[in-house]
Amino acid sequence: MLGNKLRALCATARVTLQQLSKRTGISVSTLSKIENGQLSPTYEKIAALALGLDVEVGELFRGPERPAVHARRSVTYRDQGAFHRTRQYEYEVLHSDLMAKRFIPLVTTIKAHETSDFSEFLSHDGEEFIYVMSGTAVEHTDCYAPLRLSEGDSCYFDSTMCRAIVSGGPDNAKVLWVCSRIEP
Repeated sequence: MLGNKLRALCATARVTLQQLSKRTGISVSTLSKIENGQLSPTYEKIAALALGLDVEVGELFRGPERPAVHARRSVTYRDQGAFHRTRQYEYEVLHSDLMAKRFIPLVTTIKAHETSDFSEFLSHDGEEFIYVMSGTAVEHTDCYAPLRLSEGDSCYFDSTMCRAIVSGGPDNAKVLWVCSRIEP
């Protein structure tokens, strides 16, 4: 019922009907009738109420709050992720429908075969994990000797370390690449 929702929103915003009347240009008596279910307002009045309460129009009609679900799930079916291509890599971003993830899972095809395929080594804040699904990957860094990883091998590393990961064989390598989220 709109009246109950209006009452609740006024309470949440700590706004009296007199204050809402000044914000909306709707008389206090009309607001009281709406609040008590004695008047069904026009769309213009509904829009003015939403503006006066600083909420979306839909908020005036939203049902009672449901208990928050503290679980979430996302499924990305094979080859159905969001694709992003660069000269060196082809990324399939998995679970792009979930917001505020703590890590970003990617299935990555490594197309680069030489460090010269990069204008510079890459780095950013965070941590990363790679697991070689097929082929061979070679990690070149500014801190360690090149690391050769074969199918089934994995590596966890600090993303601030400058690096380039290339395919170590004649074919492109494919890895599961997980990056921690970069905080804004």
